[in-house]
Amino acid sequence: MKYPRVVLKPGKEKSVVVNRHPWIFSGAIDQFPVMAPGDIADVYSSSGQFLARGYFHPDNSIAGRILSFSQEDIESIIKSKIHEAHLLRKSVMRADTNCFRLINSEADGLPGLVVDKYDDVYVIQVNTCGMDKLKKLVIKNLIDIFTPRCIYEKSVSSARDMEGLDPFQGYLFGEPVEEVIVEENGVQFFVSLVEGQKTGLFLDHREMRRLIADFSKDKKVLNCFAYTGGFSLYALKGGASHVTSVDISETACKYAAKNTHLNQYPSDSHTVVAADVFDFLLEEKDWDYDIVIIDPPAFAKKRKDIESATNGYRRLNSLVLSKVKKGTIVLTSSCSYFIDKDSFQKIVFQAGSETKRDLRILQHHILSADHPLSLYHPEGDYLKSLVLYVS
Repeated sequence: MKYPRVVLKPGKEKSVVVNRHPWIFSGAIDQFPVMAPGDIADVYSSSGQFLARGYFHPDNSIAGRILSFSQEDIESIIKSKIHEAHLLRKSVMRADTNCFRLINSEADGLPGLVVDKYDDVYVIQVNTCGMDKLKKLVIKNLIDIFTPRCIYEKSVSSARDMEGLDPFQGYLFGEPVEEVIVEENGVQFFVSLVEGQKTGLFLDHREMRRLIADFSKDKKVLNCFAYTGGFSLYALKGGASHVTSVDISETACKYAAKNTHLNQYPSDSHTVVAADVFDFLLEEKDWDYDIVIIDPPAFAKKRKDIESATNGYRRLNSLVLSKVKKGTIVLTSSCSYFIDKDSFQKIVFQAGSETKRDLRILQHHILSADHPLSLYHPEGDYLKSLVLYVS
């Protein structure tokens, strides 16, 4: 099939040929054919050399997203990318884990697409017009390769706004499955496809949860923004003497309690509190915690949110650091794309300085192997963590 030609300005081919960056910005384009948002086009240099094949959005600053640096047909591209992603996960995932990210957008060569596997149920998230137009092809390949019991779409991210896409969620294939039990590193979770945040679990924190388990023997643990109790259950698995989980969502708290029972931990070992975390931290009197986890939702969802997000993270970390006893381990994280690693560490530095606490970094974020990053796409590195020893 012959596709329209997008021609780059002289010198702008370096981003594609040398840097292999998967995005093409509108300012790099010299000739842009008339096309609808999400249409496929071929990318050429000003000298007429073929560079890449991808989909385009004429109204966005990220005008193009590359699917392949060859001229193979789109059907073959989608199929081979999904196969490659599957082979990678087969080689890195543990036998006691049946939930993981199968497709991680640009890192797996399929920009705008996230696919998470929860046992035999697959949840997809589509964030761009181009991937929305390729969705039927993606679904066909998921069915052919994995024979899933169910495929559910949960495309409700703010990224869709910039693409002119409305939020969407619903069943795309198979029997409706409202809830599934999965296993991660030997810990079991109920996952609600409909009520859960994101695709159901925050799979990107898997290795940090395992680290907390390693630290938790005979410790009292406070898990803030606990969601359905991921860090809490790992702490209990690691032998914590008691865990307190705090989340503003009553639904999330309900699942945290269910997950405690599912894993057969004593109910009195895990206190679940439905409350605003800031209010809880201000009002909490008993600060005999040995480990505190701060894993809030993204404070900066848009670039204009950076200043308010910075203030929010500093306030949150200062509040915790002002109350913890000496010898406490604090895991603090940010999933805000617009707050980079250096900025986040500076925020925590300021919080430590404000509270006059001595802080030592025990660990930075440990990447989950099912959430690979493309070396050519540093923008995909959104999750930051610092494990601190407070004295």
